[in-house]
Amino acid sequence: MESRLVFAKRYLVYLGRWQLSTPVMAPVTLLLGATVLGAVAANLVGGLIFFWVDRLIFGSDKSGLAKKYLFYLGRWQLTSITLYPCLLFFGSGFEGVIAGNFFGAIIFFWVDKYIFANRLVPTYWEIVEKVVCADCGSVGRGYRIVRAKGYDRTKDKHPEFRCEECSKKKTEELVARGVQVRGNGAKST
Repeated sequence: MESRLVFAKRYLVYLGRWQLSTPVMAPVTLLLGATVLGAVAANLVGGLIFFWVDRLIFGSDKSGLAKKYLFYLGRWQLTSITLYPCLLFFGSGFEGVIAGNFFGAIIFFWVDKYIFANRLVPTYWEIVEKVVCADCGSVGRGYRIVRAKGYDRTKDKHPEFRCEECSKKKTEELVARGVQVRGNGAKST
């Protein structure tokens, strides 16, 4: 679960991204009689509403990119519900809205995909009492990293636990190999 600060920052970036679509949509809608102010207003309203839909589309599941892309193109047409009244108010036709949303969707799918990508992977530790350290053989509290970015031992049938000192050394080795471990060994548990 993301923090409120991270969420707020992502939401503001998303609203800004919606305004970036205005130069894409405005030429299409201008040809059909709209104004740039209408596109800006429509994108603000759309950004406030469709953030929640895009958040679901670009959730943590990385499978089915083609299916997500088709769904996303359809989702862009749903923004016509907010875009059309704005452009109508400022002067345009519905065909300009559909065309603008289509071209915007083709381009901004990749921007939204980046915005909603889950780049932060938490480090999951497992702590067990009274185990034998896999490195030094001492008996006591054992630590192991179960999952981190670039490292996944969730299905390990024979997990290796380490004492606090050996866990710190193992964590340093993993970091040197490029595994993104949050925290500094056994103390982060």
